[in-house]
Amino acid sequence: MPAPSSKFDWKTLSASSVATVTADRLPTSIELPALPHAVTEFVQKSSNPNFDAADLARTVEKDSALTIELLKFVNSAAFSVKNQIRSVKDAIVHIGVNSARTHLLAVGMKAATRALRTKLLNQRNFWNESLQKALFAREVAKRMELDTGLAFLGGLLQDFLLPVLTNTFDRQYMAFLERSSTEGRDLVEMEHECFGWDHASAGAYFAAQWHFPDDLRCAIFYHHSLPMTLADPNGELFQLFPVALASLLPDQLHQSPEGFRTLIRVARQSRSLDLEAICRTVDADQMKLAEGYEIPNHLTELLIHTERSMFAANA
Repeated sequence: MPAPSSKFDWKTLSASSVATVTADRLPTSIELPALPHAVTEFVQKSSNPNFDAADLARTVEKDSALTIELLKFVNSAAFSVKNQIRSVKDAIVHIGVNSARTHLLAVGMKAATRALRTKLLNQRNFWNESLQKALFAREVAKRMELDTGLAFLGGLLQDFLLPVLTNTFDRQYMAFLERSSTEGRDLVEMEHECFGWDHASAGAYFAAQWHFPDDLRCAIFYHHSLPMTLADPNGELFQLFPVALASLLPDQLHQSPEGFRTLIRVARQSRSLDLEAICRTVDADQMKLAEGYEIPNHLTELLIHTERSMFAANA
């Protein structure tokens, strides 16, 4: 994988990372989930440091559903506004363009993924798993004083391409599911073996077509590269650590069979990570956001069972 340059910036790293993806190996027939046009336009315009808040507001207002979602978000208890905010422009100014972009991308991605019909994945569970990774990454970033917005989006979108890929290559992914329980191999190993690329690099490649921010493309590209994010704890690349850590959470594809055990070992080596408290917070936050759906994995319970299993194995 490409190494960051001595003078670090996300744009350079994003470009060099995506450049390693051999485009002619990627599937050309896949049908990407379609983000609402207003979301992609907002992302593109807001990446310009000289953005105009009124212009961004007009972009959001083209989509009534996005307008409602943003106003509902800014007037929620999370922001404790004294007087209800009624205009999109005021909402963007109040919460900041980065928070607005984060929320709109999350809303847009939720709509896009739910519109897909998948063969191998339970779509409702997939969304809840993605949300859990987002909440987990954000909580880790908060405790380590890292970028919580990047962590949340990186956790939420790291696997956005998997519903499409598992539809296109259902036999290969089914074969992985059958082998993973006995061989204990990670999903990205199988993808490289079968395709010459994995869902992380392919996801970053297609995210570039959607004009995702450079740091978010890097979060997607490197979300299965935990050792690299730890190489320089004081460097910018460490901002991706919460996203890579969230990739170790369990999911229905069993991407990392030993992932949760690895997560526990990493947390034990860090004074900043109270894994039990993080899991409790994520479980509580997800219960509020799960819309009445059952959460596939309660992290607090999983932590207790996994630690007992690890203790018994070492006894």
